[in-house]
Amino acid sequence: MLLDVEKLFPAESMTIMIVDYTKDNIDILKKFLTKFGFKITVALSGELALDLIPKLKPDLILLDVMMPGIDGYEVCIRLKKDKDLKNIPVIFITAKGDTEDILEGFGVGAVDYIMKPFRLEEVYVRVKTHLILSAALKKLTLDSETDPLTGLFNRRTFMQKIENEALRFKRTQKPFSILFGDIDLFKKINDTYGHLAGDAILVSISHILNTEKREIDQVARWGGEEFLILLPETNLKGAVQLGNKIRKSISAKPITHEGQEINVTMSFGVSEYNSETHIEKIIDLADQRLYLAKNSGRNKVVSEDALTKF
Repeated sequence: MLLDVEKLFPAESMTIMIVDYTKDNIDILKKFLTKFGFKITVALSGELALDLIPKLKPDLILLDVMMPGIDGYEVCIRLKKDKDLKNIPVIFITAKGDTEDILEGFGVGAVDYIMKPFRLEEVYVRVKTHLILSAALKKLTLDSETDPLTGLFNRRTFMQKIENEALRFKRTQKPFSILFGDIDLFKKINDTYGHLAGDAILVSISHILNTEKREIDQVARWGGEEFLILLPETNLKGAVQLGNKIRKSISAKPITHEGQEINVTMSFGVSEYNSETHIEKIIDLADQRLYLAKNSGRNKVVSEDALTKF
């Protein structure tokens, strides 16, 4: 398994941050680790590290324990409290090898220790081991969150995303909307061209949805040929506009599978969240409007309970 992970996450795709106020230490580690293809970033203090890490999101941090100001222990404690940063592996760099110091480091969340003066071969082995373990964890997490065919979020993960957005709505009162999409006449496509063609179309549609959405939007495969798109900070009108943009992009060009051109269209239902409506209800409402779109000619976006084409 480790070998497979190494292939999926090669050294040149991984970033290591070195946090140390001693420039000589940084120079030694940077020169050595660069030889293996790792990208290296540097912070000369705990304060600077805490400012840079959320922006750069390194794959691993080599963190000096004893620094002026915020020391390594405190940096690690703060990182582990952040849900977006807590899984970044931290290896402490230290000249202190007492059992109490080592236990304290593990207690605040470090995964390993590297002693000064450096034994560079040991540095490489420890760094490589924890990068591979971290990559394996990321892959397991990704597999549990995504649909295996399309790579989009699965239903369970999407529900977590929309619940988070509902919590954010309570704080900010900024609206968000749902696009519920379904590929038109998908059974006929499967019957005519075969299930491999159907799978290819699901993958192609997923790519279009990911391409046409905004960066802040989240796309999930809901099941079969159904897709859901979460649109943060978007009212009903804005959701309709984006739905039509996606719809037109899908219908504009046939999807080619094994030399055959297959015309594909998609219908959408739209709903907007408000604090008086449960999450399940707005999904159900978008689904009902999708049903209206299907039964009024397909290849359209419906955002009202009465039939409306935009």
